[in-house]
Amino acid sequence: MEKTNFLLLFILTLSSILNLAFSSNLNFTSDQSSLLAIKDHITFDPDHILAKNWSTTTSICSWVGVTCGARHRRVTVLDLSNMGLNGTLPPHIGNLSFLSYIDLSVNNFYGHLPQEFSQLRRLKIINFTENSFSGVIPSWIGNFSKLEQLFMGYNGFTNLPNEIGNCRKLKVSRLGHNQLSAVIPSTVFNLSSLEYLDLGYNHISGTLPNDMCKNISNIQFLLFTSNKLQGRLPSSIGKCTNLQEISFGENKFVGGISTSFGSLTKLKKIYAYSNTLTGLISPIFNISSLELISIDGNNFSGDLPIDICDKLRMLRYLYMKENGFTGSIPRDIWNCSFVDLDLEINYLTGRVPHEIGNLDDLMFLTMGSNSLYGEIPHAMFNSTKLQVLNMYDNNFSENLPSGNGFWLPNLQEMLLWGNKLSGGFPSSLSNSSDLIWLNLSHNFFSGFIPDIFNNLGNLKEVGLANNKFTTKSGSIDQWGFLTSLANCKRLTSLFISLNPLNGILPATAFGNLSTSLEQLYLDDCQLRGMISIEIGNFTNTIAFYLSGNEFTGSLPITIQRLQRLQLLHMFDNKLQGPIPQALCNLQNLFDLDLSKNELSGLIPSCIANLTSLRYLSLASNNFSTLSSSLWTLKDILSVDLSSNALNGSLQGKIQNLLTLTSLDLSSNQFSGDIPTTLGDLQTIQYLSLSNNKLQGIIPESLGSLVSLLSLDLSNNSLSGVIPQSLVKLIYLTNFNVSFNKLKGRIPIEGPFRNFSAQSFLGNNGLCGSTHLQVPSCKNSSLHEHKSKTIVVLEFVLPTIAVTILIVLLVVVIMRRSYYARKTSSSNGCYIALPEWRIVSYLADVGISKLLRESDHVTQTITLATIGYMAPDINLFVPSDEQFISAKKDGIFSILELALNCCEEHAEKRPNIGDVVNSLKTIKTKYLKNIEATRPSRITPRRS
Repeated sequence: MEKTNFLLLFILTLSSILNLAFSSNLNFTSDQSSLLAIKDHITFDPDHILAKNWSTTTSICSWVGVTCGARHRRVTVLDLSNMGLNGTLPPHIGNLSFLSYIDLSVNNFYGHLPQEFSQLRRLKIINFTENSFSGVIPSWIGNFSKLEQLFMGYNGFTNLPNEIGNCRKLKVSRLGHNQLSAVIPSTVFNLSSLEYLDLGYNHISGTLPNDMCKNISNIQFLLFTSNKLQGRLPSSIGKCTNLQEISFGENKFVGGISTSFGSLTKLKKIYAYSNTLTGLISPIFNISSLELISIDGNNFSGDLPIDICDKLRMLRYLYMKENGFTGSIPRDIWNCSFVDLDLEINYLTGRVPHEIGNLDDLMFLTMGSNSLYGEIPHAMFNSTKLQVLNMYDNNFSENLPSGNGFWLPNLQEMLLWGNKLSGGFPSSLSNSSDLIWLNLSHNFFSGFIPDIFNNLGNLKEVGLANNKFTTKSGSIDQWGFLTSLANCKRLTSLFISLNPLNGILPATAFGNLSTSLEQLYLDDCQLRGMISIEIGNFTNTIAFYLSGNEFTGSLPITIQRLQRLQLLHMFDNKLQGPIPQALCNLQNLFDLDLSKNELSGLIPSCIANLTSLRYLSLASNNFSTLSSSLWTLKDILSVDLSSNALNGSLQGKIQNLLTLTSLDLSSNQFSGDIPTTLGDLQTIQYLSLSNNKLQGIIPESLGSLVSLLSLDLSNNSLSGVIPQSLVKLIYLTNFNVSFNKLKGRIPIEGPFRNFSAQSFLGNNGLCGSTHLQVPSCKNSSLHEHKSKTIVVLEFVLPTIAVTILIVLLVVVIMRRSYYARKTSSSNGCYIALPEWRIVSYLADVGISKLLRESDHVTQTITLATIGYMAPDINLFVPSDEQFISAKKDGIFSILELALNCCEEHAEKRPNIGDVVNSLKTIKTKYLKNIEATRPSRITPRRS
């Protein structure tokens, strides 16, 4: 019996072991299938890691990135981070049911997370950082009740679900750098285990709850940087007593720093930059644990505490730029262990304390754009760690320290422009071999520029403009500094403008400058000679300034090599000759200024090739001819051709320049009328046609220039009245029509209320208000009557006279035709003609309507009438319709000729020979048409 029981027990045990083994084998096979499915969904494996290693011939537990549990041999860890893989996650991943840790960070997985992923209930750590996943973070994220760490930053996720609050064990949630929008789910602030929350660099809006810290007292890192959060900072922030770092920079927070911040005794870093915070920041200065304060770009105010470094002994990084801080820099500042100190763009005053030189660890010091004065402490120039020294735009004076002891071996940036520093160039800068940016512009430095740049091969920008630097005139190494700059192969910007260098620029030294130069400023340096052909070497230059010198000769054709050039200023020199065709090859040219030279000839038509051109100034030269192709530059913004010898008419296609904001054609010899098409330039703000030979009237269309600020038409021969339409130009502040031949009333509405007598001088026919120093206009009714009389005398009466003469001529012709027909009977008998009727005709103006009491000449509405004709002149017209039609054609032809004779412009009127020929043609055609209307058989009229 005992043997039987033992045998039965053995069989049951063996069965259980076999079942367990079989089940494990099935699960093991399931994990393998899931991993192979993941491998199949990888579209790019740059190092072929999975292709070579994930093979069915080996155990999955030995595959790269796979870790199995010791007991069940199931996959518990999948780590494929930093492999550069591309692909998607297949649904099969949900079969890795023992998985507790998955890391796919720093790859390029994309698409949505599959629904089957929610089956991985054992997950404790998810790391998908730096991939291309997209879509919402699924609500089933709340199913991961064991989840402790969630890393999903640097993806394209768009929404954070409320269900995140179900992850009760979550300690770390890093979701920064996604596309998250809407508000932060309130459930997040109920995660009592939460220690690290990063939602920075998203599009989250709304406000932070005032009781935010009520249930997350364990929080140590709160990061909300660069979102759209607004409102005030939570007043209960002091309850997050374990907080070590808080960042809410680059949002829209307002108000001040609450006193509760003072309770954050473990806080090390605070980032509050780029908001609209105001008031004092004294609560922060009581947190002795602080190592970093970044509050730049707000509206904080007040003085810096004089004991700032007594309370903040741990402070190493202080960023306070772009605020409203006042007062002086505390003397105890050396008690801090600053590495970075940024106080620029405030209202600080006073001297910089010499104690600042004791900051041995200082690497970054900026105090630019304040009101500091006095000497820059010499001790600062002995720092061996200083990398950035920016004290620009203050009132510092005196000399920089001499070469002795001047030692900044790690200096990379020194910006001292915009002060009152004097003395010589700090030659000991040659020791700063790491120097990249140097700007000493706008000071009072003087003397020679030393040739020290041989050792500064990392320089990218050198600014020495607006000082009193000179060259060693007559010396063999007069331009030695320029020669040494040739060793700075990385140099992209060189500013030497406004220094009395006074000499001929050496072609070799000039041409050997770095071909990497993008900006070269040599204007107002008293340079002479011709512009070297070596200018063609600067193939990467974008901006070139050579203006305000004494360069002579012509522009070198090698300039066409500067294909990246966008800005070229060579004004105020003595350049001569025509503009070379080579200039038209600079397709990227944006701003061209060759004004105030001695250039001459034709403004070339190829200038139309410069389609990127927006600003053009050729003023004050000797150009004589303007090509109409200029008006094809439809995107140009400003054109200045003033003070040349340009002539001819303005009747081009100026209306094509629909983006033009400024046009100056003054002081030339343009003639003819002002084009009415100027009224199409809706964006123009400044228009000057003064000092030309323009005639005719001021076009009414100028009243359409709704953006106009300045209009100068002075010193021409314009006539007529000032158009009433100009009163609509509400932005017009400068108006000048002086010294023309204008007449009539000066408008009093709109901008004309503000113009003075200077705007209307030299126009004897103008009248208006006495403060404009013109005669008063006569009473309105008399003035209107006179205006109508002038209209009648100038336009109506000549038209009537010509018309009456022509009509009389018609009458004579018709009567002669009538008598000829009456006597044409072959048997001499009295022949009865068709039935007659007497018609009285009207001429074509309507004089009675012209003389009505109204402001304007009004044409009669009666078709083909010009005033009443005396009834004693009778035209006998047969009733036959064809006969009537023939006479109408004759009359209309004569009236058309009469109107042509009355054209306003003389050149459009026909001469007397043409009139006679036209009348003969009309007569011949009329007689022929009349003859065609005769009946074939005439029946005598019954008595």
